[in-house]
Amino acid sequence: MMRAACFVSIVVIAASAAAAEPPAPAKADLDRLDCRWTFGNHEPLAMYRRAGSRATGGMEGGALWLEDWHRWFDSEASTRLMEDLGLNILHCRFYKGLGWQYESRDFPNVQRFVENCHKHGIRVLAYVQFSTLYYETMLAEIPDLADWAAIDENGRKRTYHGPAYYRWRPCINAPGFEPYLKKVVAIALGEGGFDGIMFDNCDAPPCHCPRCAALFRKHLAEIPDPENRFGLPTVAHVLPPVRTGFGEIQDPVYQEWIRFHSARLGDLYRRLYRHAKACKPSAIVSGNIQNIRRANMAARSGLIATDLADCFDVFVSQSGNAPGVVDGCVVNRVRELKLAGAAKTSILALCDSDAGGAAEDKTKGEALALVEDAVFGGIPTDRTVLKADREMVSPERVALHRSLLERFNATVRSGRKGLAAESYQPVRLLYPRESLMFSEQSHRALLSAEEILLRNHVPYGLLPTEAAAPLPIPGDCEVLLVCDQRCLAGSQIEALVRFARGGGRLIVTGQSGWYDESYRQRRENPLAKGLAGCRTARRRGQVDQAPIKGSGWTIQVAPPTDGGRRLLEDLAALWSPPIRIEAPATVLAEVKRSQDQFHVHLVNYAREPVKSAVRVEFSRQLDPGRSTFAAPMETRPEAAIAAKAAGPDRYTIDLPPFADYAVVTLAKKPEGSVSQD
Repeated sequence: MMRAACFVSIVVIAASAAAAEPPAPAKADLDRLDCRWTFGNHEPLAMYRRAGSRATGGMEGGALWLEDWHRWFDSEASTRLMEDLGLNILHCRFYKGLGWQYESRDFPNVQRFVENCHKHGIRVLAYVQFSTLYYETMLAEIPDLADWAAIDENGRKRTYHGPAYYRWRPCINAPGFEPYLKKVVAIALGEGGFDGIMFDNCDAPPCHCPRCAALFRKHLAEIPDPENRFGLPTVAHVLPPVRTGFGEIQDPVYQEWIRFHSARLGDLYRRLYRHAKACKPSAIVSGNIQNIRRANMAARSGLIATDLADCFDVFVSQSGNAPGVVDGCVVNRVRELKLAGAAKTSILALCDSDAGGAAEDKTKGEALALVEDAVFGGIPTDRTVLKADREMVSPERVALHRSLLERFNATVRSGRKGLAAESYQPVRLLYPRESLMFSEQSHRALLSAEEILLRNHVPYGLLPTEAAAPLPIPGDCEVLLVCDQRCLAGSQIEALVRFARGGGRLIVTGQSGWYDESYRQRRENPLAKGLAGCRTARRRGQVDQAPIKGSGWTIQVAPPTDGGRRLLEDLAALWSPPIRIEAPATVLAEVKRSQDQFHVHLVNYAREPVKSAVRVEFSRQLDPGRSTFAAPMETRPEAAIAAKAAGPDRYTIDLPPFADYAVVTLAKKPEGSVSQD
């Protein structure tokens, strides 16, 4: 009864805090290079038992030693091991969606685990399941739980993916759902002593219940002139549309359904974020919003990463993009990491299986994942301790990863300046919200253009934009690419034309500009008209293409059909980069710049060491006498490397072979010295 009373009192406080609607809170200040994220045991015993089969950590849900493993994980032995390995931030079990009344029985064990973590310098985020209602236990606490369940297009309750028929999906518009989550958050950040929250499974497939249908019609009624927009004299009888797949979404009602659902979900997360910060201003709020570069995320899940940047301190981007070369495709998380960087949000990019992590023979892959995080902007992650073993944790795996983490930590310490420096992004790819929401062709064109840039080691970044907001083009953008981005607002086109007419270099391909932000065809293309005769712009109807073998859980893009020749020719016609990199396509590059240096990071995705010639060419603005090379994961420290002349005003460096990761540092010349050469 005391627990229930405390629960109610926290609810009242939480409701008052929410009603006040404070200004947008500041994001948590995380130094990603200091973080070594791992996993606490984030599933309760009941979840394993109910599943029965292999689940998180590779543990069999029916295993007779499951309780022993749980007790070990909650003990100080596990947190001492984490500290010993240098792992210092994690999320652990708190609320799985079985109902707090039932799960609170485990709360004392969770509290002890949190205390053990803090004792060993580990920050802990409370795992809070967003998208599951385990009705078999929760109905005892919430008799009207069926009203909280999402309904699919066939009138049945939506259930969690796979065989989990006993997990209802929630309707995000159910009146009781949000307050209940807020209660859980308040307990975690209050009594629980947690350092933050990790909302898991933040996706929300659309609900077709009468409540959501009525809210949707209300949304449609606010749009003027429905007959012109929808071909309907009234929207009073519209039902939520049903559609599968992606393709080209030009159905105006379906477009509004996507806008409506994603906006409702984003607003909910915004309120939950404010609530968590009101409960504990220092709280770190993260959310698993799946692969943030997955195709059709807005329609299938209501998630638009760029809309959610003010809802989370950390994006958890869970995908199958474990780095390596698969069937000729260089699988990587660079696209995810670059989008999070553009959204100015930290990212935990998870790339191995929830069912147990990478196998022992994929240690190269695990080392590569750590390096990829450090180089491209992610939070380094290691799941060693979560990997279940009959000895609780495998001594062999621990020894292997201790050595790996020691080498990685030494790499970060020695190269911190170059890893922490800002990304050099002279080339930007326009990332328009509406095009990527409504056009699969636009989505594929962007993936293809990125593949050309990645395989040819052109430093680039993404430039997110949306129709309802201004399009500021950064001053350090030397070339802007608009690759078959079909749905562009008039204001976006005006900004692009101003950029090019003002001397900015612009490359436009495909049907960019032919449609407005609602995918309605224009009689003439204002972008083509505005760029006519502009010498700093190149425009062509052909679209750069690469065979895309996967654009969902895993993104796999094969070599471009023409090697990317046309796009590279367009770039060469407009732009002479200060740094050029020649390397195999399986080596991806990230160039960073500090106040006095450029740092050229090279990451090898192939299993074999890089033995073919890798060359870095640079202009006379950089000092050929102060170049260095290092391969720190191989304990080859920074050392001078000779540069040779490659023309009247350029130099080259030929790199020695390396296995996983190399970095070349190029010093800028002092101001005023360039003209004297």
